[in-house]
Amino acid sequence: MTQKLPSGEFDTELSWEEAVSRYLEDHPDYFVQHPETIAKLILSHEVGGRAVSLIERQVQVLREQNQNYQQQLRELVNNARENDVLSGRVHRFATAMISCGSLDNVLDTAYDLLRQEFRLEAVAIQFLGRSADSARREFVMDDDKRLNALLRQFSSGKPICGGKYEESLMGYLFGEQAHEIKSSALIPLGEKNPRGVLAFGTHDPHRFHPGMGTVYLSRLGELLMHNITQHLR
Repeated sequence: MTQKLPSGEFDTELSWEEAVSRYLEDHPDYFVQHPETIAKLILSHEVGGRAVSLIERQVQVLREQNQNYQQQLRELVNNARENDVLSGRVHRFATAMISCGSLDNVLDTAYDLLRQEFRLEAVAIQFLGRSADSARREFVMDDDKRLNALLRQFSSGKPICGGKYEESLMGYLFGEQAHEIKSSALIPLGEKNPRGVLAFGTHDPHRFHPGMGTVYLSRLGELLMHNITQHLR
């Protein structure tokens, strides 16, 4: 079938079905103007195959659309609630960090709060450079090959989330707990040139995955990095 277009040309690719559909879309009051046509329409019901009226079909479509909208609304509400919870946890972490008076206090508080507030089975912190007032295991020499290789993976400057990484990396970060970790998140400490990593590990294989949002993870890394550097000499 051909149809005359506004430009005066003809569209020769339009089928009869497409033409009828387009006409009804352009004239949504057609059945109001021609009510007798409704009586001649036959619509097969999806369940049982019985014929239903156009009104019944419209009601069914509207009901399905309403259910979809309600589901979307529930998801939005749930996401908003989860964001509120996460925001509260990050705020409590920030408040606790501000109160820390020493590097040891910063690290110990970070471990405790992150495990409790975010329900993590494992938390690890590794940082390049020795502190003059601390010989903690979190600090390694600037030429540490394992940590430098890990830091090079943060080319985007964003956290990396996923399942278990190679065995040697998991052992380096989580020690004896490595074999129990099913998913993890690696957060760079430092934006352009990271000097360390904050690592989260959990027994839940679905907790951290590549497609998840990382805004709150980045905020935690920024807060920890700021407070560590505040106490480094």
